Amino acid sequence: MLLKDLTKEEIKNVFNSIDDYLATKEEKWVKYADFGCKTVKIVSYSNEFLPLVEKQLTYVLKDSAENFDDTLVIWNELDVLNFAKLLVKKLPRFAMRFRLEMVHRKANNGHVSEEEVYNFQIMNNEFSKTKPAINVDTMRGFFSANNKENHKYYYGVKDLSPEEFIKEGHIFVQFLNNILKTETSNLVHGAVIGYKGNGICFCARGQRGKSTLSVLSMMKGFEYVSDDYLILHENDKKELLSSPIYSIITLSPEMYNRLYDYMDGCRFVSNNARKDKYVFNIANFHDRFKKNYPIKLCIFPEIVTDKEPSIRPCTAEEKGRAVVQIIQSTLMQTQDLSENWTVKKLMNMVKDYPFYKFNLCHDIDRNTEFLREFMNEFDKKEHNLIDLDKICVDVTFDLANILNSETGIIYSMNYFATNVYENMLKGVSKEDILSALNQIVDMPNTIEKDLDLFVNALQDKEILTEIKLTNEKPVINEEFAVQNDYKLSLIEYAEEEYKELVKENKGE
Repeated sequence: MLLKDLTKEEIKNVFNSIDDYLATKEEKWVKYADFGCKTVKIVSYSNEFLPLVEKQLTYVLKDSAENFDDTLVIWNELDVLNFAKLLVKKLPRFAMRFRLEMVHRKANNGHVSEEEVYNFQIMNNEFSKTKPAINVDTMRGFFSANNKENHKYYYGVKDLSPEEFIKEGHIFVQFLNNILKTETSNLVHGAVIGYKGNGICFCARGQRGKSTLSVLSMMKGFEYVSDDYLILHENDKKELLSSPIYSIITLSPEMYNRLYDYMDGCRFVSNNARKDKYVFNIANFHDRFKKNYPIKLCIFPEIVTDKEPSIRPCTAEEKGRAVVQIIQSTLMQTQDLSENWTVKKLMNMVKDYPFYKFNLCHDIDRNTEFLREFMNEFDKKEHNLIDLDKICVDVTFDLANILNSETGIIYSMNYFATNVYENMLKGVSKEDILSALNQIVDMPNTIEKDLDLFVNALQDKEILTEIKLTNEKPVINEEFAVQNDYKLSLIEYAEEEYKELVKENKGE
């Protein structure tokens, strides 16, 4: 159930009831996490949380701090249902809605559990227009709340087994994203390593080699911030700095075997309940970790079939792909795709740095040594800066993601739409594409209208400009069409927020 339009007083009452509830519990331990741009106080009412926190946040975790910016309160909540009911009591004008929902569901289904009814989210536009400020998930057994105004965040969860946490990803990542997101800082899904004080930001989504390159480089003497999640933040001089969050790495069984000889002292944490990756604590490499580490360049890695690695300046198209990948990957992981201001902030953080394309060969040791050779010459070279195109397009793993660098709006296509779009980019006419689509068995007779709407949308958003027609024959992937139910999907993120910002700037 989604609860909207709460008054400030109602939201305040909910947060007060959480604090009153916690006041009846015994505080078990307190730690501080130093993230460079912010220090977070972690207060726990459950001893079981401590080993999980210590294994993942080893580097940033401190026993004391002179001051702190935000507080994260965590506890083992064994009865999420009764806790949900306690919060609903603080919202008397919504209490009847819950009772009616119970009656309605019983009338239609015969039986319904209270857990289903008391599964609810509370929206607060001052926190986010798209994500709930308070989320009570009685079905899965957890509670989360974000009181950004008071710099206080809450997380109560029933199952504290390590596998449950690793399965969900890096511990507290969504909370840390909310806490660390300011006008000048953001949690980022990427990688940063460096050499002789020159930080390298790898702009790429997963499975492009950045994690293996980052981890192996760190193990062979490079300076290290992260291979997965990190913080990018600007100082008063507008310099872009990076800081670590986690002391864990995740490796596929293949990569674990290839890095085995370098991992002496790394401690196994979990197989993350999926058994496709192993999680290790790398505290034995903390001497390589760097906080507030300056970024000097961005690298766009790609695994190729070449026998030797190579590095060269990015073209404008490659720079656009790199920027799209680091932004879209970050926003997917943090569930912030609809936040226009976050898109533009991340773009502005990296766009004015030199961008290089790194073609990775399958010899991971050679890749690392080649990067060392390149960085040894970095300060001696002149580095050209190129502007971002207005429309930046990235097609990776048969999916298109597009950034309008002027508006900060991101567009995403499904497989079927990407396939059709790529045919258009190659100069195939709309008529030839339609003819090929109509040859597919079970293609709906509405496809001509759907194709017209899709093309018009691409042109309206300036994603598809005038393209010279060629003699290319259409290549339509029937499996993609079937997989996406013959729907040409183009999703716009943050368009409404962008329109509101335009109105505000015009004083409307």
